[in-house]
Amino acid sequence: MLSCFAAAQVSMPYKVTFKYKAYWAGFVIAEIDSETIIDATKYQITADYRVKGIASIMTKMQNHTMSRGILFTDGKYRPEYYENKGNFGNFKYLNQVSFDPETLKVINHVQDIELRKDTEYTPVAAEEKYGMDPMTMFLNMIMDPNFAEAYKEEYRERQFGGLFVSEQIFTCDDSEMMKKESRSVFMGEAIICKVDGKVISGDIKSTKLKKKRKKRRENDDQDSRLWFGKMDGFDGTIPVYTEFPLGWGKVRIYLSEFNIASVDKPLVTALEVK
Repeated sequence: MLSCFAAAQVSMPYKVTFKYKAYWAGFVIAEIDSETIIDATKYQITADYRVKGIASIMTKMQNHTMSRGILFTDGKYRPEYYENKGNFGNFKYLNQVSFDPETLKVINHVQDIELRKDTEYTPVAAEEKYGMDPMTMFLNMIMDPNFAEAYKEEYRERQFGGLFVSEQIFTCDDSEMMKKESRSVFMGEAIICKVDGKVISGDIKSTKLKKKRKKRRENDDQDSRLWFGKMDGFDGTIPVYTEFPLGWGKVRIYLSEFNIASVDKPLVTALEVK
């Protein structure tokens, strides 16, 4: 699958920014800001996640992720450097990973973690540290010019995100016409993808005897769905909506802002309806 917007044909760098808001019981509980810069030979992606409002009373969560790399000879993007840092409650982490873009093997990995009480971490073995980073994997997916057809059959990709090696699984075989929604800047036909995954290496578990293990957000590749759609001015197929159960309700995440700009001026801007 060759990358779309074929970056090799882009003569001027451009920047795409996204903002997502997560709602639960009518409240905004989290925000995600993402920025992708692409030119003829390379890319850089950053994303910031933070809990807000009523959710911040119950737990403190935030995350910063960055990936940069090159357009490889096979037409796909490949990472040179990946970083993620943040915390999920009392669990704190920092991972700085350097890749060989030709082999996707990790050539340097700096890690600093602070575990929750009564937990232990089994690190990824050196020989298991290879694969796409999560952000580059996703970039290749959304920039595929044949997105609607390419993922109708189950697609699998190995990824290394610093703490774990996992296999991500996508199947995009359904669609839906999404109506105008005040929380979203997207309307129109969306492709629905089932997203699943499994951990291959790396583990966090309780050290308490006879304690039944619970799923944790650090390594829970839960079965979920993502809606992907097109925004004017951009050739990629981007996430526009997702939902998942939480307690007695659902968390619903909407694309609330979208902007694509050249180096010197904005080309397309959409802002959330107030």
